[in-house]
Amino acid sequence: MDNKINNMKEQKEVDPFLCERCQPFGYCLESTNRKNNYKSIAEIQKEIKLETTGLTDREIAQWVPLRTTIKDANTKFGKKLQQAHELFHQDEFEQANYMYQDMLETRNDCDEVIIGLSASFYFLKKYDEASSTVLKLRISHKLHYPNRFSIQCENKLDEEKKEMINVGVEIESNNLIKINTVV
Repeated sequence: MDNKINNMKEQKEVDPFLCERCQPFGYCLESTNRKNNYKSIAEIQKEIKLETTGLTDREIAQWVPLRTTIKDANTKFGKKLQQAHELFHQDEFEQANYMYQDMLETRNDCDEVIIGLSASFYFLKKYDEASSTVLKLRISHKLHYPNRFSIQCENKLDEEKKEMINVGVEIESNNLIKINTVV
């Protein structure tokens, strides 16, 4: 009889929803850590890796809002900003770029304009301008985006340099082949 009672107690203590590591505690350690804002080493490493890699082209395009988020969206400025966003998302980067630059001259406090201008410079392959423009941002949230954007601009500049070196090598090798065939 005592064995049955002990077996029943043991069965009650085993929770099928808990892993072996959490069974002795009777609650999920990982969910408790998340509730207390504790991060695992893997989560911290993932965040560090994310902050040191560049944005993808898709992320940069999505950074520019489809609809303006400024509070004075119904003003002349707001409508112009919305028009620039629409041009940007229609891949009319040059026209959008001109509009963003014009708006930046009158309203240099609008982060949405700076984001649009930086992104349009990026897609026009003007990476130096894109990287320097993004430094004008004043937003405090999503600070990793400007950093990752700058990293991506640097990566693109490095790719361009490597491509130019490779093209130079190809031209040299083609000239050598021509010289060798002529002789």
